[in-house]
Amino acid sequence: MKTGATLKVTELKGQTAHLTNLNNININMGRNGAGKSRFLRDIEEMASRSKQLFYVRYVSPERAGSFKRDGNVLTNMSDNPDWLRQTRAVNQASNFKAASAMLFREAETLYLRRLASTPEIRMDPTRNFETDRLSKVNQLLTNISLEMGNADFVFRSLADGQTLSPDAISSGESEAVALASEILYFFDTIEPAKFNILLLDEPDVHLHPDLQARLGKLIIAMLDEFKNLADRIAVCLSTHSSPLVCSLADSQYVSIGTKSFAVETVELKPTSAELRKVAPFFGHPLSLSLSEDAALILEGEDDERVWQQAARTSQGRIKVFPVLAGSVDQQGELETFCVDLLGTLYDNPVAFSLRDGDGVVDQPLEHRQPIKRYRLQCYAIENVLLTDPCLAVMGTTWEGFVAAAMKWVGENPEHPDRTLITELAGSDDRLRHKKIKKIRQLVCAVLECKKPWEVVVGQAIGALRNEDLANSNMLISFLGAEMVSDVIFRNAA
Repeated sequence: MKTGATLKVTELKGQTAHLTNLNNININMGRNGAGKSRFLRDIEEMASRSKQLFYVRYVSPERAGSFKRDGNVLTNMSDNPDWLRQTRAVNQASNFKAASAMLFREAETLYLRRLASTPEIRMDPTRNFETDRLSKVNQLLTNISLEMGNADFVFRSLADGQTLSPDAISSGESEAVALASEILYFFDTIEPAKFNILLLDEPDVHLHPDLQARLGKLIIAMLDEFKNLADRIAVCLSTHSSPLVCSLADSQYVSIGTKSFAVETVELKPTSAELRKVAPFFGHPLSLSLSEDAALILEGEDDERVWQQAARTSQGRIKVFPVLAGSVDQQGELETFCVDLLGTLYDNPVAFSLRDGDGVVDQPLEHRQPIKRYRLQCYAIENVLLTDPCLAVMGTTWEGFVAAAMKWVGENPEHPDRTLITELAGSDDRLRHKKIKKIRQLVCAVLECKKPWEVVVGQAIGALRNEDLANSNMLISFLGAEMVSDVIFRNAA
């Protein structure tokens, strides 16, 4: 281990295991039997012996049980600080998910304490436990949501709204919730005076390729949130999953190494720009084949979250897999890559690309088969928030918003966004072709809507029906009728 004044660690060395060129996310790949699990446990044992230098958590590969609180687990965790570590020091952990449920409840308490002691979070109306933590768990789920109940967290079916017992949800969903809880708990218990290590042993086990990819995005999102402590955080994981690797590889935080049998030194190397560029496509071929999902290339993370929510809300009707480009230039590169590759993989390939309007009106993009390319008929995806269907999701109308906005303006004479809210409320076209990124979550706050703006827009899109195309619908107008018909109702009879 090499450390400096900033606690930067460049290598981890156990009794035999040696991990070099450490990055924030460190992927350890290798065949079955190569000793990847033993390698991580060796590092965990070293870090646990050096508690004055390290904070370490190890997540074992076989995660059994149900995501519900268990009094016996709580007692064991309270009586013996090392009990959880000892039970996860082997490949089988029979009550893993029950412990995860306890940790998630503790993570809520820790977040609320952080909220109370951090003015920049406390004064931001867009940030709370639901938006910063619970929403991250729900981004991994398709058919259910995890919600705050009266006394505990509850699972709710998105199909009929009924609450579900933790024993009744699918093994993949239970796995995803437990893993998300472990990841969130680790980040919320980071010790700034130490080097913090999260060891994830085959986190892809039991997860559909989509969930594997989303899990990678969750890890990246948490590192983004704690980037001020990036020099003292390392997530080390072993995996066989190409969707997980490719999801993680689309990040500057990532290095990859290979663990071979009888070789105990893993030398990590940063992922290349080329791998990051093609990762979304290589990471999703199984799901594309099984569910007829089509890649939807999007310009930014906001759009990605909106379409993930739309796909979940539609309960399978919207068959797209959002692919993040990150910029207009990279979107063009991914389009070219898609044109060249998809025809060699599939008999009847189809993919889509959706760009921001950016103030451009009535200038459609030419398709590049097999890619169909579209431009939003508004400035950006957040402008859709002001359409009637999205306002309805928030329980109001345009007239209701105008009244609430003007009331808010009167009550907040010094707010820096007061002028833009006033302009929006007085606009004839709801600022359709103007940048409103600064106030998108403020719109929700003005209406006392606790949902993040991406969830509102995604739910409105996911609720669209084929018959809406024949009627006057502001949401379809802002999105573009051709895009809605081709992408959202691609498989409609």
